[in-house]
Amino acid sequence: MNTTNLPTLREGSRGAQVIQLQETLKQLNFYSGAIDGIFGAQTKDAVIRFQETYGLVADGIVGPNTWSKLNEVSETMEWRRMTETEEVDEIKRIINNRMGVAALNLLALESFLGFQCTRSFYFNEKFGGNQTLMRVKCDPPRGASIAVAYEEIRIIFNLFEGNVETFDVERVIGGTEPKIQLPD
Repeated sequence: MNTTNLPTLREGSRGAQVIQLQETLKQLNFYSGAIDGIFGAQTKDAVIRFQETYGLVADGIVGPNTWSKLNEVSETMEWRRMTETEEVDEIKRIINNRMGVAALNLLALESFLGFQCTRSFYFNEKFGGNQTLMRVKCDPPRGASIAVAYEEIRIIFNLFEGNVETFDVERVIGGTEPKIQLPD
């Protein structure tokens, strides 16, 4: 995104730059509304959440600093969180594939199932969606071994022609930095 000569946008603004803003916020998973070119309350709320997340003045106005940060974040983003529809499709892919079922079995063996566990899914934009990630976080931490409890497990699925070919596992222990940085 070229941020030079972009106007300051605020609630009530309209036009192509608002469409560009909405598309970028949607890509970054801050905006879920219509891409309509109208800077309304929902767009303003998304801008404020973005500004708060990245330490900017959270006023809902898109000026040079916010444009610059939007550009920086969208250009460096490798992983993006899936939409609800994409998550449903990913779950179907996993349960209809032998390697996907093997990954789910691993989660079961390590006790990463249940009401205290949450899951989220991500696309690797760098690989055009041919790599996905399922993140499962549990409270309290758990794992197959009594000696080590994990706060989360990440399963990275490598896809070929839409099918899971292989998967890798990353176990995250409290206080350690995960290998893969996720947007949330």
